[in-house]
Amino acid sequence: MEKFLPNNNFYDELADNYDEMISFDNAVEKKKNILKKFVNLDTITAADIGCGSGVDSIALSMVGIKVTAFDPSTEMMKVAKVNAKKMNVNVEFHNSAADQIPKEHNNKFDLVISLGNTFSNIPHEKFNDSIKRCYDILKLGGQLLIQVLNYKNILQDKQRIVSITESKNKFFIRFYDFYNEQIAFNILTFSKERTSDYKLSSTKIYPYQLENFDSGLTNSGFKTFLFYGDLKLSEFISSQSKDLIVLTNKE
Repeated sequence: MEKFLPNNNFYDELADNYDEMISFDNAVEKKKNILKKFVNLDTITAADIGCGSGVDSIALSMVGIKVTAFDPSTEMMKVAKVNAKKMNVNVEFHNSAADQIPKEHNNKFDLVISLGNTFSNIPHEKFNDSIKRCYDILKLGGQLLIQVLNYKNILQDKQRIVSITESKNKFFIRFYDFYNEQIAFNILTFSKERTSDYKLSSTKIYPYQLENFDSGLTNSGFKTFLFYGDLKLSEFISSQSKDLIVLTNKE
């Protein structure tokens, strides 16, 4: 079994190559168009939980929202700050895991987002507290949007490959290893010119499914919530959908 890195260390290790792997500029433009539909005239402030290198935070800022971003990875936070400056937007960054967001942010945000499978990196013992913090930092009437992969489908089919992408000089393979009670998320990075020049990083992930969110949202105080299969808000089909999208409001 691989040696699992703690989640924040895993992303610290990936920080230098992360934007190259996700095609940062294209990702920002794509997210800007997607997130527009979750913004209305009453959306003034937003929190981005698990901001990574800042794609979603920057995208929201570019459509006129005042954004506060949180992430437990110190190195990712450094990259995100550089990216925000490069894109000429003002984002307030905090090096914090979801369950540790300071109480000074309570009742502060019109919109809270957590995209890119962030919640699947949160350990079981912190899952409910993380959702509760989402509830607490929302204003009354504020909206919560969460995106994770559809692990019911992944576990059923034992889909090992998450994605294969490339940049000018490198290949990036994201894949799973399935064990009896654990899933390892791996990223293999290697040079196009010299394939022996590679790096493999692994961490443990938590395959939360609709039932986990249903329970966690209810226990945190959310009263009504909807589940979708993608950010276009298509129907969620457990055996087919790539994503599980959670959309709810603080009533």
